[in-house]
Amino acid sequence: MKKQLKLKFLTIALIASLAIIGVGCDRLLKKPFQLPPSAKQEPWPIQTGLRVNILRDNIPTVNRIVLVPDEATFLAAIQKWNLKGNWPILIEDKKYAPMFLQRFQPEEIVRLPSIKQQLPKGQKLQQLMLNSAAAAWNATDAQTLKAKWNSLGWEPPGVVITSENDPARTAAVALAAARGQPLVFLEGNFGKPNDNLNDAQWKNLQAAVTKVVESTGYFYSQLGDPIDTITIVRQLAVKYQSPKNKDEQWAVTDGLGRHPNGERWAAAGWIYGDEVRSIYKAMCAIFLDSETAMLYDSYPKEGNWAKYEMESAASELKSIGINVELVQQPESSLQQWRSLAAIPWAFDLILMNSKGYPKSFQVGNGDAAVDDIPKLQFPAAIHMIHSWSASAPDDANTVAGRWLQNGAYAYVGSVNEPLLSAFLPPKIMVDRLKRGAPFLIAARQLESPPWKVATIGDPLMSIAKPRPRISPIQQPM
Repeated sequence: MKKQLKLKFLTIALIASLAIIGVGCDRLLKKPFQLPPSAKQEPWPIQTGLRVNILRDNIPTVNRIVLVPDEATFLAAIQKWNLKGNWPILIEDKKYAPMFLQRFQPEEIVRLPSIKQQLPKGQKLQQLMLNSAAAAWNATDAQTLKAKWNSLGWEPPGVVITSENDPARTAAVALAAARGQPLVFLEGNFGKPNDNLNDAQWKNLQAAVTKVVESTGYFYSQLGDPIDTITIVRQLAVKYQSPKNKDEQWAVTDGLGRHPNGERWAAAGWIYGDEVRSIYKAMCAIFLDSETAMLYDSYPKEGNWAKYEMESAASELKSIGINVELVQQPESSLQQWRSLAAIPWAFDLILMNSKGYPKSFQVGNGDAAVDDIPKLQFPAAIHMIHSWSASAPDDANTVAGRWLQNGAYAYVGSVNEPLLSAFLPPKIMVDRLKRGAPFLIAARQLESPPWKVATIGDPLMSIAKPRPRISPIQQPM
């Protein structure tokens, strides 16, 4: 009897021990970067935004800015990022770095001297870039990075595509590191930013992009699976020849991420240019929050134009704590525009309704020219309902080109005459933003076949409330 009682007590103790071990295992198995099951019920753009928010919640922003003199030093500096904190790193120049500094207002500014090393070429450069991106996740290379993501429950929301020979390549490293995305390489000539690809060139680009996305090994073919965005960080053409009309061009960023039948499997964004401006755009997208907005409505409040009113959008933005300046009819006019544009704009977000051409845009009762576009005091994300504005975005004498030169880091605009219905009414777009969808995705007609609206910038950038920062003392370099 005593032996049976002893055995019973031992059994109870063992069960209790296993229960304690089980609790411990649950804690050990908890994956802090995993999307909660409830999020799977949300539409895919909201899921994508929620993934970005997981990173914001788990990886603090350190209240410092690091300024470097060159690419090699940038890659050395970004290897100091880790899961305990990230911070902006820019190549110091006289235009874009000061704009970022003025907006970010860091507690600490660190200037690093050049490491005085030439970057390697070919496979060695690719390996350096991959290892630099992996370091942000406390990994050493692409293989250990994937294992690290698995252990944390992290599924990449997209893929970053660059070229080892393109000056924007280091911005790709930053976006891959900060957003937890595979970094892959696409070499070859796919045109210059203002170019128009012919049918053969377009099909070549489309196939090449799909192939490098497939090479990551992550599911990508349906919306709502891990890979739902493509970030192109390299030179390519902004538009391609319409397969239906030789006099029309469609937007490359709207044609990518599609199956042969036109069905979408991802949304694309695009960053190009020299290393200074490309890194600036990446850092703005990763680290800047939204506090102010300019909504400029030049449309009459009648007919189809009335659907694009901005009062509803202004009200929604105010409800999430953004200070909004709204200009609409009858106040919107050429005189009013020029008065507003006489001083640099300090808005984080600019939404505008207009009509016009590559080098002019209607602002109410008259047409403004490219030279009437205001200088920007702060970096801005811009959505412009307007024909042709992004037909040649690398030309500073066009509408999109001037906004981008002035410091816009995200831009939505058309490469051709798109018709008004190509654009979402602002109130619908802002409702998506409010629910957490990233900016470039929220701006798009997601269910339509390929068309003419280009999306320039990081497709995972969100319009979000200011995030808390930790002191540099808590996270030394």
